Amino acid sequence: MKAEIIAVGTELLMGYIVNTNASDIAQELLDIGIGTYYQSVVGDNSDRINEALEIASSRSDLIFLSGGLGPTEDDITKHVLAEFLGEELYHDKKQLERVETYFKDQNREMTKNNYRQALTIKGGETILNDVGLAAGLIYTKEKDNKTIYYVVLPGPPFEMKHMLNEHVKPFIRSVMAKQGVISSKYINLYSVGESFVADKLSDLIETQTNPTIAIYAKPKRVTVRLTYNSETYEESEDVLDELAEQIRQRFTKNFIGYGSEQTFEKFIVDELRKHNKTLSAAESLTGGLVLEKLTNTPGAGDVIVGGFVTYQTEQKVKMLGIPESIIKEHTVVSAEVAKEMAERTLSLTGSDLAISLTGVAGPKSLDGHPLGKVFVALAAKNHPVQVAELNISNKPRNVVREVAEFEVLNLVKEFLNK
Repeated sequence: MKAEIIAVGTELLMGYIVNTNASDIAQELLDIGIGTYYQSVVGDNSDRINEALEIASSRSDLIFLSGGLGPTEDDITKHVLAEFLGEELYHDKKQLERVETYFKDQNREMTKNNYRQALTIKGGETILNDVGLAAGLIYTKEKDNKTIYYVVLPGPPFEMKHMLNEHVKPFIRSVMAKQGVISSKYINLYSVGESFVADKLSDLIETQTNPTIAIYAKPKRVTVRLTYNSETYEESEDVLDELAEQIRQRFTKNFIGYGSEQTFEKFIVDELRKHNKTLSAAESLTGGLVLEKLTNTPGAGDVIVGGFVTYQTEQKVKMLGIPESIIKEHTVVSAEVAKEMAERTLSLTGSDLAISLTGVAGPKSLDGHPLGKVFVALAAKNHPVQVAELNISNKPRNVVREVAEFEVLNLVKEFLNK
Protein backbone atom coordinates (compact mmCIF):
# COMPACT_ATOMS: atom_id res chain seq x y z
CA MET A 1 0.00 0.00 0.00
CA LYS A 2 1.46 3.37 -1.09
CA ALA A 3 0.47 6.37 1.01
CA GLU A 4 0.44 10.02 -0.01
CA ILE A 5 -0.27 13.08 2.11
CA ILE A 6 -1.82 16.31 0.82
CA ALA A 7 -1.76 19.12 3.37
CA VAL A 8 -4.26 21.87 2.57
CA GLY A 9 -3.86 25.45 3.74
CA THR A 10 -2.48 28.70 2.39
CA GLU A 11 -1.03 29.41 5.84
CA LEU A 12 1.17 26.32 5.42
CA LEU A 13 2.48 27.54 2.07
CA MET A 14 3.22 30.98 3.49
CA GLY A 15 5.15 29.52 6.41
CA TYR A 16 2.82 30.90 9.09
CA ILE A 17 2.15 27.37 10.35
CA VAL A 18 4.60 24.45 10.34
CA ASN A 19 3.26 21.33 8.65
CA THR A 20 3.61 18.93 11.58
CA ASN A 21 0.60 16.88 10.47
CA ALA A 22 2.46 15.35 7.53
CA SER A 23 5.25 14.19 9.83
CA ASP A 24 2.81 12.78 12.38
CA ILE A 25 0.75 10.94 9.77
CA ALA A 26 3.84 9.47 8.09
CA GLN A 27 5.23 8.25 11.42
CA GLU A 28 1.94 6.66 12.46
CA LEU A 29 1.63 4.93 9.09
CA LEU A 30 5.16 3.61 9.38
CA ASP A 31 4.20 2.19 12.76
CA ILE A 32 1.76 -0.15 10.99
CA GLY A 33 4.10 -0.91 8.13
CA ILE A 34 2.92 1.58 5.49
CA GLY A 35 5.40 3.80 3.72
CA THR A 36 4.59 7.36 2.63
CA TYR A 37 5.86 7.84 -0.92
CA TYR A 38 4.79 11.44 -1.61
CA GLN A 39 3.86 14.61 0.29
CA SER A 40 2.55 17.91 -1.03
CA VAL A 41 1.18 21.19 0.30
CA VAL A 42 -1.50 23.15 -1.55
CA GLY A 43 -3.27 26.38 -0.74
CA ASP A 44 -7.01 26.89 -0.27
CA ASN A 45 -7.65 26.82 -4.00
CA SER A 46 -10.04 24.38 -5.67
CA ASP A 47 -8.06 24.01 -8.92
CA ARG A 48 -4.81 23.23 -7.14
CA ILE A 49 -6.43 20.83 -4.67
CA ASN A 50 -8.10 19.06 -7.59
CA GLU A 51 -4.76 18.85 -9.43
CA ALA A 52 -3.11 17.37 -6.33
CA LEU A 53 -5.90 14.78 -6.13
CA GLU A 54 -5.48 13.85 -9.79
CA ILE A 55 -1.75 13.29 -9.36
CA ALA A 56 -2.11 11.40 -6.08
CA SER A 57 -4.83 9.13 -7.45
CA SER A 58 -2.60 8.12 -10.35
CA ARG A 59 0.22 6.85 -8.14
CA SER A 60 -1.03 6.12 -4.61
CA ASP A 61 -3.77 4.01 -3.05
CA LEU A 62 -3.99 5.59 0.42
CA ILE A 63 -4.42 9.35 0.15
CA PHE A 64 -4.63 11.65 3.18
CA LEU A 65 -5.99 15.18 3.03
CA SER A 66 -5.37 17.27 6.13
CA GLY A 67 -6.86 20.71 6.72
CA GLY A 68 -9.54 22.86 5.15
CA LEU A 69 -12.49 21.41 7.09
CA GLY A 70 -13.41 24.49 9.12
CA PRO A 71 -16.42 26.83 8.96
CA THR A 72 -15.10 29.56 6.65
CA GLU A 73 -15.58 29.95 2.91
CA ASP A 74 -11.97 29.04 2.16
CA ASP A 75 -12.34 25.67 3.93
CA ILE A 76 -13.10 23.74 0.76
CA THR A 77 -11.34 20.37 1.06
CA LYS A 78 -14.54 18.30 1.33
CA HIS A 79 -16.23 20.28 -1.43
CA VAL A 80 -13.37 19.72 -3.88
CA LEU A 81 -13.03 16.03 -2.99
CA ALA A 82 -16.78 15.46 -3.36
CA GLU A 83 -16.74 17.00 -6.83
CA PHE A 84 -13.62 15.02 -7.73
CA LEU A 85 -15.36 11.79 -6.68
CA GLY A 86 -18.66 12.73 -8.31
CA GLU A 87 -20.50 12.54 -5.00
CA GLU A 88 -22.75 14.84 -2.98
CA LEU A 89 -22.15 16.47 0.37
CA TYR A 90 -24.59 16.16 3.26
CA HIS A 91 -24.68 17.01 6.97
CA ASP A 92 -23.87 14.10 9.25
CA LYS A 93 -26.60 14.08 11.88
CA LYS A 94 -24.43 12.99 14.81
CA GLN A 95 -21.64 15.47 14.07
CA LEU A 96 -24.16 18.26 13.59
CA GLU A 97 -25.62 17.49 17.01
CA ARG A 98 -22.13 17.75 18.48
CA VAL A 99 -21.57 21.13 16.86
CA GLU A 100 -24.94 22.44 18.07
CA THR A 101 -24.35 21.08 21.58
CA TYR A 102 -20.94 22.74 21.72
CA PHE A 103 -22.34 26.20 21.00
CA LYS A 104 -25.23 25.67 23.38
CA ASP A 105 -22.88 24.62 26.19
CA GLN A 106 -20.68 27.65 25.49
CA ASN A 107 -23.77 29.88 25.57
CA ARG A 108 -22.80 31.21 22.14
CA GLU A 109 -24.81 31.79 19.02
CA MET A 110 -24.12 29.22 16.30
CA THR A 111 -23.65 31.03 13.00
CA LYS A 112 -24.74 29.32 9.78
CA ASN A 113 -21.22 28.76 8.53
CA ASN A 114 -20.60 26.29 11.35
CA TYR A 115 -22.93 23.82 9.63
CA ARG A 116 -20.07 23.29 7.17
CA GLN A 117 -18.11 21.46 9.85
CA ALA A 118 -20.67 18.63 9.94
CA LEU A 119 -20.46 18.03 6.18
CA THR A 120 -19.44 14.62 4.89
CA ILE A 121 -19.47 12.86 1.52
CA LYS A 122 -22.24 10.52 0.42
CA GLY A 123 -20.96 6.97 0.14
CA GLY A 124 -18.12 7.57 2.58
CA GLU A 125 -17.66 6.69 6.24
CA THR A 126 -17.89 9.68 8.57
CA ILE A 127 -15.26 10.01 11.28
CA LEU A 128 -16.93 11.75 14.20
CA ASN A 129 -14.73 14.35 15.87
CA ASP A 130 -14.67 13.61 19.61
CA VAL A 131 -12.32 16.49 20.43
CA GLY A 132 -13.35 19.18 17.95
CA LEU A 133 -16.12 20.25 15.60
CA ALA A 134 -15.11 19.30 12.05
CA ALA A 135 -15.98 15.76 10.95
CA GLY A 136 -13.47 13.70 9.03
CA LEU A 137 -14.21 10.89 6.60
CA ILE A 138 -12.92 7.84 4.76
CA TYR A 139 -14.03 7.21 1.19
CA THR A 140 -13.25 4.01 -0.71
CA LYS A 141 -13.18 4.18 -4.51
CA GLU A 142 -12.58 1.53 -7.15
CA LYS A 143 -10.66 3.06 -10.05
CA ASP A 144 -8.78 1.45 -12.93
CA ASN A 145 -8.86 -1.99 -11.30
CA LYS A 146 -7.43 -0.73 -8.02
CA THR A 147 -8.88 0.41 -4.72
CA ILE A 148 -8.06 3.91 -3.48
CA TYR A 149 -8.77 5.05 0.07
CA TYR A 150 -9.23 8.79 0.66
CA VAL A 151 -8.85 9.88 4.29
CA VAL A 152 -9.89 13.42 5.24
CA LEU A 153 -8.77 14.81 8.62
CA PRO A 154 -8.93 18.27 10.27
CA GLY A 155 -5.94 20.59 10.38
CA PRO A 156 -5.56 21.18 14.15
CA PRO A 157 -2.86 18.65 15.16
CA PHE A 158 -4.54 17.46 18.36
CA GLU A 159 -7.79 16.70 16.54
CA MET A 160 -5.98 15.10 13.62
CA LYS A 161 -3.84 12.80 15.80
CA HIS A 162 -6.81 11.71 17.90
CA MET A 163 -8.88 10.77 14.86
CA LEU A 164 -5.91 9.12 13.17
CA ASN A 165 -5.16 6.88 16.14
CA GLU A 166 -8.71 6.16 17.29
CA HIS A 167 -10.42 5.70 13.93
CA VAL A 168 -8.16 5.67 10.88
CA LYS A 169 -5.43 3.28 12.01
CA PRO A 170 -7.94 0.60 13.11
CA PHE A 171 -9.66 0.96 9.72
CA ILE A 172 -6.37 0.56 7.86
CA ARG A 173 -5.44 -2.43 9.99
CA SER A 174 -8.73 -4.13 9.09
CA VAL A 175 -8.06 -3.53 5.39
CA MET A 176 -4.50 -4.80 5.65
CA ALA A 177 -5.60 -7.90 7.55
CA LYS A 178 -7.25 -9.10 4.34
CA GLN A 179 -4.03 -8.53 2.40
CA GLY A 180 -1.52 -9.80 4.95
CA VAL A 181 0.02 -7.90 7.83
CA ILE A 182 3.01 -5.56 8.00
CA SER A 183 4.06 -4.73 11.56
CA SER A 184 6.85 -2.66 13.06
CA LYS A 185 8.59 -2.50 16.43
CA TYR A 186 10.87 0.32 17.59
CA ILE A 187 13.93 -0.03 19.83
CA ASN A 188 15.26 3.20 21.36
CA LEU A 189 18.91 3.59 22.34
CA TYR A 190 20.44 6.64 24.00
CA SER A 191 23.89 8.19 23.90
CA VAL A 192 25.07 6.20 20.88
CA GLY A 193 25.69 7.09 17.25
CA GLU A 194 24.10 5.66 14.14
CA SER A 195 27.37 4.22 12.83
CA PHE A 196 28.09 2.50 16.16
CA VAL A 197 24.68 0.84 16.18
CA ALA A 198 25.01 -0.19 12.54
CA ASP A 199 28.37 -1.79 13.27
CA LYS A 200 27.03 -3.71 16.28
CA LEU A 201 24.11 -4.99 14.18
CA SER A 202 26.05 -5.60 10.97
CA ASP A 203 25.61 -9.40 11.09
CA LEU A 204 21.84 -9.05 11.39
CA ILE A 205 21.62 -6.32 8.75
CA GLU A 206 23.70 -8.22 6.20
CA THR A 207 21.45 -11.30 6.41
CA GLN A 208 18.10 -9.52 6.79
CA THR A 209 15.19 -10.55 4.59
CA ASN A 210 12.03 -10.62 6.66
CA PRO A 211 11.99 -8.93 9.14
CA THR A 212 14.00 -5.93 7.96
CA ILE A 213 16.09 -3.58 10.10
CA ALA A 214 16.33 0.20 9.66
CA ILE A 215 18.36 2.63 11.79
CA TYR A 216 17.41 6.29 12.36
CA ALA A 217 19.61 8.87 14.06
CA LYS A 218 17.98 11.36 16.43
CA PRO A 219 19.51 13.91 18.83
CA LYS A 220 21.43 11.97 21.51
CA ARG A 221 19.72 8.70 20.57
CA VAL A 222 19.11 6.18 17.82
CA THR A 223 15.93 4.32 16.92
CA VAL A 224 16.05 0.86 15.35
CA ARG A 225 12.89 -0.06 13.43
CA LEU A 226 12.05 -3.71 12.79
CA THR A 227 9.43 -4.49 10.13
CA TYR A 228 7.88 -7.89 9.44
CA ASN A 229 5.45 -9.18 6.80
CA SER A 230 3.18 -11.99 7.91
CA GLU A 231 -0.34 -13.37 7.75
CA THR A 232 -1.39 -12.41 11.29
CA TYR A 233 -0.49 -9.80 13.91
CA GLU A 234 0.14 -12.57 16.42
CA GLU A 235 2.85 -14.06 14.22
CA SER A 236 4.38 -10.61 13.70
CA GLU A 237 4.49 -9.87 17.41
CA ASP A 238 6.24 -13.15 18.20
CA VAL A 239 8.92 -12.70 15.54
CA LEU A 240 9.50 -9.00 16.27
CA ASP A 241 9.64 -9.53 20.03
CA GLU A 242 12.29 -12.24 19.63
CA LEU A 243 14.50 -10.12 17.35
CA ALA A 244 14.01 -7.01 19.49
CA GLU A 245 15.22 -8.90 22.55
CA GLN A 246 18.35 -10.02 20.67
CA ILE A 247 19.10 -6.40 19.81
CA ARG A 248 18.30 -5.12 23.30
CA GLN A 249 20.81 -7.53 24.81
CA ARG A 250 23.54 -5.97 22.67
CA PHE A 251 22.80 -2.51 24.06
CA THR A 252 21.79 -3.12 27.67
CA LYS A 253 23.44 0.11 28.89
CA ASN A 254 21.90 2.20 26.12
CA PHE A 255 18.38 0.78 25.93
CA ILE A 256 15.61 3.19 26.95
CA GLY A 257 12.49 1.38 25.82
CA TYR A 258 10.30 0.36 22.93
CA GLY A 259 7.83 2.38 20.87
CA SER A 260 7.79 5.05 18.19
CA GLU A 261 6.97 7.77 20.74
CA GLN A 262 9.40 6.78 23.49
CA THR A 263 11.46 9.66 24.88
CA PHE A 264 14.39 9.87 27.26
CA GLU A 265 12.20 11.83 29.68
CA LYS A 266 9.55 9.09 29.70
CA PHE A 267 12.28 6.56 30.36
CA ILE A 268 13.51 8.61 33.34
CA VAL A 269 9.99 8.88 34.77
CA ASP A 270 9.54 5.12 34.39
CA GLU A 271 12.91 4.47 36.04
CA LEU A 272 12.05 6.73 38.98
CA ARG A 273 8.79 4.86 39.42
CA LYS A 274 10.55 1.51 39.13
CA HIS A 275 13.04 2.49 41.86
CA ASN A 276 10.36 4.21 43.98
CA LYS A 277 12.20 7.55 43.91
CA THR A 278 11.00 11.14 43.60
CA LEU A 279 12.76 13.99 41.82
CA SER A 280 12.88 17.78 42.00
CA ALA A 281 14.87 20.34 40.01
CA ALA A 282 16.41 23.80 40.21
CA GLU A 283 16.93 25.33 36.78
CA SER A 284 18.77 28.41 35.67
CA LEU A 285 19.77 28.47 31.99
CA THR A 286 17.06 25.94 31.01
CA GLY A 287 14.28 28.08 32.47
CA GLY A 288 11.96 25.19 33.33
CA LEU A 289 12.69 23.07 30.26
CA VAL A 290 13.66 20.00 32.28
CA LEU A 291 10.51 19.96 34.38
CA GLU A 292 8.36 20.74 31.35
CA LYS A 293 9.69 17.75 29.42
CA LEU A 294 9.43 15.42 32.39
CA THR A 295 5.86 16.44 33.19
CA ASN A 296 4.80 15.94 29.57
CA THR A 297 4.87 12.25 30.45
CA PRO A 298 1.52 10.90 31.72
CA GLY A 299 1.80 9.84 35.35
CA ALA A 300 4.83 12.05 36.02
CA GLY A 301 3.05 13.42 39.08
CA ASP A 302 3.81 10.16 40.87
CA VAL A 303 7.54 10.88 40.90
CA ILE A 304 8.12 14.55 39.97
CA VAL A 305 7.76 16.69 43.09
CA GLY A 306 8.38 20.15 41.63
CA GLY A 307 11.18 22.66 41.61
CA PHE A 308 12.50 26.17 41.08
CA VAL A 309 13.34 28.35 38.11
CA THR A 310 16.06 30.62 39.48
CA TYR A 311 16.92 32.41 36.26
CA GLN A 312 18.26 35.59 37.84
CA THR A 313 21.14 35.54 40.29
CA GLU A 314 19.15 37.10 43.12
CA GLN A 315 16.52 34.35 42.88
CA LYS A 316 19.17 31.77 43.69
CA VAL A 317 19.65 33.68 46.91
CA LYS A 318 15.99 34.44 47.66
CA MET A 319 14.37 31.16 46.62
CA LEU A 320 17.10 28.66 47.42
CA GLY A 321 18.99 30.50 50.14
CA ILE A 322 22.41 30.22 48.51
CA PRO A 323 24.86 32.53 50.34
CA GLU A 324 25.85 35.56 48.28
CA SER A 325 29.44 34.96 49.32
CA ILE A 326 29.55 31.68 47.37
CA ILE A 327 28.18 33.35 44.26
CA LYS A 328 30.62 36.26 44.55
CA GLU A 329 33.57 33.96 45.03
CA HIS A 330 32.76 31.39 42.32
CA THR A 331 30.15 33.17 40.07
CA VAL A 332 26.80 31.64 39.22
CA VAL A 333 28.39 29.50 36.50
CA SER A 334 30.34 27.19 38.76
CA ALA A 335 30.40 23.72 40.24
CA GLU A 336 29.95 25.22 43.70
CA VAL A 337 26.70 26.99 42.80
CA ALA A 338 25.35 23.94 40.95
CA LYS A 339 26.09 21.87 44.06
CA GLU A 340 24.34 24.37 46.34
CA MET A 341 21.32 24.51 44.03
CA ALA A 342 20.90 20.72 44.07
CA GLU A 343 21.45 20.33 47.82
CA ARG A 344 19.06 23.11 48.78
CA THR A 345 16.39 21.91 46.36
CA LEU A 346 16.63 18.45 47.91
CA SER A 347 16.15 19.95 51.36
CA LEU A 348 13.35 22.34 50.38
CA THR A 349 11.24 19.83 48.45
CA GLY A 350 11.88 16.68 50.44
CA SER A 351 12.36 14.64 47.27
CA ASP A 352 14.67 11.64 47.09
CA LEU A 353 16.75 13.18 44.31
CA ALA A 354 17.33 16.74 43.15
CA ILE A 355 19.04 18.04 40.04
CA SER A 356 20.32 21.47 39.08
CA LEU A 357 21.60 23.30 36.02
CA THR A 358 23.49 26.57 35.73
CA GLY A 359 25.48 27.91 32.83
CA VAL A 360 25.73 30.10 29.75
CA ALA A 361 23.18 29.41 27.02
CA GLY A 362 24.29 32.41 24.99
CA PRO A 363 24.49 34.22 22.74
CA LYS A 364 27.03 36.15 24.87
CA SER A 365 29.54 35.09 27.50
CA LEU A 366 28.75 35.62 31.20
CA ASP A 367 31.12 36.61 34.01
CA GLY A 368 34.05 35.55 31.86
CA HIS A 369 32.55 32.15 31.10
CA PRO A 370 32.20 31.25 27.42
CA LEU A 371 29.02 30.27 25.64
CA GLY A 372 28.23 26.63 26.35
CA LYS A 373 29.91 26.38 29.76
CA VAL A 374 27.39 24.51 31.92
CA PHE A 375 27.41 22.77 35.28
CA VAL A 376 24.83 20.12 36.20
CA ALA A 377 24.48 18.44 39.57
CA LEU A 378 22.61 15.64 41.30
CA ALA A 379 21.95 15.47 45.04
CA ALA A 380 20.54 12.41 46.79
CA LYS A 381 19.84 11.61 50.40
CA ASN A 382 22.85 10.02 52.11
CA HIS A 383 25.03 10.35 48.99
CA PRO A 384 27.70 12.87 47.97
CA VAL A 385 26.60 15.43 45.39
CA GLN A 386 27.64 14.66 41.82
CA VAL A 387 28.65 17.61 39.63
CA ALA A 388 29.52 17.49 35.94
CA GLU A 389 31.02 20.25 33.82
CA LEU A 390 29.86 20.53 30.20
CA ASN A 391 31.47 22.51 27.41
CA ILE A 392 28.87 22.72 24.66
CA SER A 393 30.83 25.00 22.36
CA ASN A 394 29.84 26.44 18.98
CA LYS A 395 26.18 25.55 19.39
CA PRO A 396 23.09 27.79 19.23
CA ARG A 397 21.23 28.70 22.39
CA ASN A 398 18.47 26.11 22.03
CA VAL A 399 20.97 23.29 21.46
CA VAL A 400 22.96 24.26 24.57
CA ARG A 401 19.77 24.08 26.63
CA GLU A 402 18.71 20.75 25.09
CA VAL A 403 22.11 19.13 25.67
CA ALA A 404 22.21 20.40 29.26
CA GLU A 405 18.74 18.96 29.85
CA PHE A 406 19.80 15.59 28.49
CA GLU A 407 23.03 15.46 30.49
CA VAL A 408 21.44 16.28 33.82
CA LEU A 409 18.85 13.54 33.28
CA ASN A 410 21.68 11.22 32.34
CA LEU A 411 23.05 11.79 35.86
CA VAL A 412 19.70 10.53 37.17
CA LYS A 413 19.84 7.46 34.95
CA GLU A 414 23.38 6.60 35.99
CA PHE A 415 22.55 7.06 39.68
CA LEU A 416 19.47 4.84 39.52
CA ASN A 417 21.31 2.09 37.67
CA LYS A 418 24.37 1.86 39.92
